[in-house]
Amino acid sequence: MKFKLLSGLAIILLLFSSSCKYFRSSHPQADILSDEVATNLNDKTILNFAAGIDRELPKFRKQFSLIFTSGDLSVYTEKYSDYNNSMLYRIYSNNGSLNSSVKSYYFRADSLMLIREKSKFMNQDAELFRDSRTYLRNGIVFGMDTRTASSADALRTLPFLPLSAAELKLREDNFADDVKGMNDALTGKDKFEMVFDNITTYPDARYIMLKSKSRSNYKAAVLVEQKDTFIDSLLNYPGKFRDTQLNFKWKINDKQAVYVPVSAMNTSASGLNK
Repeated sequence: MKFKLLSGLAIILLLFSSSCKYFRSSHPQADILSDEVATNLNDKTILNFAAGIDRELPKFRKQFSLIFTSGDLSVYTEKYSDYNNSMLYRIYSNNGSLNSSVKSYYFRADSLMLIREKSKFMNQDAELFRDSRTYLRNGIVFGMDTRTASSADALRTLPFLPLSAAELKLREDNFADDVKGMNDALTGKDKFEMVFDNITTYPDARYIMLKSKSRSNYKAAVLVEQKDTFIDSLLNYPGKFRDTQLNFKWKINDKQAVYVPVSAMNTSASGLNK
């Protein structure tokens, strides 16, 4: 009887062990947690972690900023987060015909793991495309690789080339400032704290015009497609609201901030005061 009991327990444990292989978590952190023990977090495990976030991104909570402009420069930020504290920040910047870039910051909890930047810029009248990856461990850069080509299609065919240790030392790291700036853009703080300037009354389009409360030159325009009582108040009494922070919702549609009327607050729009 005792032998049969022990044999039965052994079979159950074997079946349970086998089933664990098939029910392994699909969460983007699952592989990297086990890999980190074996490899102490290298570029491969970090890229696998980032790819996991990219795959699961539609399930993440999304926040987004207004589109801020200063002269020819425009800046826009997105933040994606999930229940297990994986995060992805993206900042889009465009400086007219000179350059444009998308920088993605991959976090596991509060630890920045990877920065990936895709950029387009002019170099001696020639347009170039660049893709770079910066790897971090415990907040310290331990590697970076990059590739450059004359077209986006050609760029995808090229391998990444690693920077040498000497080249890495020459690079300045302002990651904390970058993340603070993106959070400020998302929450409307510091140089991105916007106040009402005016509302345009063009026949073909109407915009809420905002300006920075600080001395920065950042501005933002929000397209009004549908009027409501709040918009009527801005139109009839603009002086009453000038230089004050407005509390309203917007959405991003085709690279344009669009006002969300009070009657449509059941949308997923994100506003200045969350």
